[in-house]
Amino acid sequence: MEPKFTIAICGGGNLSHGSIASIGHFNPGFTINQLTRRPEAWQKEIKAYTKGSKWEHMGPLVGKLNVVSSKAQDVVSDADMILICSPAHTKGQILKEIKPFLRNGALIGTIFGQGAFDIQSLQILGKDLIKKKNLTIFSMQYVPFICKIINYGKDINIIGPKKSLYATSYPLNNIHYVCNALSQCYYLPCVPIPSFLNLTLCPSNQIIHPGRVVGFFDKFPEKCDKVLKKKDVPLLYEDLDERSAYEIDALDKEI
Repeated sequence: MEPKFTIAICGGGNLSHGSIASIGHFNPGFTINQLTRRPEAWQKEIKAYTKGSKWEHMGPLVGKLNVVSSKAQDVVSDADMILICSPAHTKGQILKEIKPFLRNGALIGTIFGQGAFDIQSLQILGKDLIKKKNLTIFSMQYVPFICKIINYGKDINIIGPKKSLYATSYPLNNIHYVCNALSQCYYLPCVPIPSFLNLTLCPSNQIIHPGRVVGFFDKFPEKCDKVLKKKDVPLLYEDLDERSAYEIDALDKEI
C-alpha cells in the first residue's frame, strides 16, 4: 500500500516548483500544499520538463496542488512534512509563521542545509515545543536537482537530478525515518549523515555559484567592468539562463 503524506512546500522559487512537480508525480496519493507570497500566480498543476536529464525517459513530471495560500494556517495545519525551499536568510521568518500551526509528529526541514538550520529551528521553535509535539527538524545536504523556472507558478525545467540524497535530523535518532520519507518523496535513495555541521560547514554554494556568474559574464561581457544600479543587477537564480545552468550542473556533479 502506497503511503499517503500531506506535504507543505514553503517558498516560491525554482526548488519549490521542481519539488511540487516531482513529489506529486512520483506520489499521486500525496496531498501537496503551497505557502507563497503570490498565491494568485500559481496554477493547480506544476509541470517539470526533463529532456536532456537522467529523468528524460519519464517524460514530463506533473504535480497537483491542493491548497495555495499566503497564510501559514491554511497550508501547514495538516502537514506531515513541511519542506522549506527558500534562501537561508528567509527561513527564520517562515519558521515564525508556521510555528503556531504545527501538528504533532511533523517533520520540519529545508531542502538545502547551509545556514545552521538546526540552530535557527531550536531558537525559534524552542526545545520545549519540539519535545512536546514530537517534532523532527531535518535538512538535506544538497538539493535533489538543478532546475530553472520557465513560467512562474506553472512549469519548470529539471536539468540535473542527483543519484542520491543526504540528510540529517534533530533528534538524530529520527534520521532513518526522515531518510525514508525523503526517499519516498523524490524516489531517490537518501543517505543518513551524522550532524548538521556536515551541512553548515560544506561550501557547496561557494563552489556552485561561480557557474552562475560565468553565465552572466558570457551573456553581458560589456557590463562586466561597469558598476550597475541596484535595479539593473541580475537576479542570481530567478534570471538563470541555460549557460549558467549547464555550468552549475557540471560543478554540482564534481561535488
